[in-house]
Amino acid sequence: MTITRPRLAALVAVLGLTALTGCSGATDSASVSNGPAAAGGSLSDRAAAAPKAAAAQSYQAGGSADQGTVVEQKAVIKKGDISLRTPDPQQVRDRVDQLLTRLHGSLDDEQTVYDTSGRIRETQLVLRVPVATFSGAMDALEHLGTVVHSNSSGTDVTTQVIDVQQRLRTLRISLRDLNSFQRRATTIDQLLRFENAITQRRGEYQSLKAQRDHLVNQTSMSTIDLDVSVPSRVAPATHHDHAGFLTGLRHGWAALTDTVVVGLTALGAALPFALLLAVVGLPLWWWARRHGRAGPATPAEAASAE
Repeated sequence: MTITRPRLAALVAVLGLTALTGCSGATDSASVSNGPAAAGGSLSDRAAAAPKAAAAQSYQAGGSADQGTVVEQKAVIKKGDISLRTPDPQQVRDRVDQLLTRLHGSLDDEQTVYDTSGRIRETQLVLRVPVATFSGAMDALEHLGTVVHSNSSGTDVTTQVIDVQQRLRTLRISLRDLNSFQRRATTIDQLLRFENAITQRRGEYQSLKAQRDHLVNQTSMSTIDLDVSVPSRVAPATHHDHAGFLTGLRHGWAALTDTVVVGLTALGAALPFALLLAVVGLPLWWWARRHGRAGPATPAEAASAE
């Protein structure tokens, strides 16, 4: 029988389909036959493979979707630092409280120095405000006084948040599987091994959960360090006098006053010495003069007396 080319092509296609079907059936049979053996593996081996299976299941179940959700909402830690000078820090402190109330913020720390009258002289505040209101809060605080220093910064921790969330999800699945294996344990050794593994996983989970909570707190509430103080006292500038009669008269009077003051000062300094000289010197002078007249007469005086 003569086989035409179209028939030959159809025959080859049928034979190929038959071979593929046979291979598929053999593969399925092998899979089915190996299934019980795999399922019948030791409980410890399956428990050891639980973390890897949990990681794969976490990634396939929702890892990419969760990552997409987190990336859409970037996690940024924002911080600000402002230094103000104002003649009335008490008023600024009151307005800061009003601002925190309006923005639903909080005061984390306060260090205040008061003067002798009980009013604020210097205060250092640590403010927490929602990240969405960070820019508005910085602008409002800068208008409360004279700005000496102002700085703001932001740190993107989106990748870190994604990593922590993914690891938490993996640990939750691993703990679920380990608890399931522990309930099917048949020996004391298996129970102890599962208990140790569960304790270790719980410790890792609690640590990651604390890290996650800290990141959530830092990315949801921004931090602003505010320093408020009174301005330093500055000596008033000396005004230069203009030339003229009144200026000369004022300067002359000032010079005369200074001269009188200097003269009186010198007189006051010399007065004690003058009094001492009068009390001691005058009696000595009088005594010396009197005894000088009562001395023996000279030859000239005796001749004249004869």
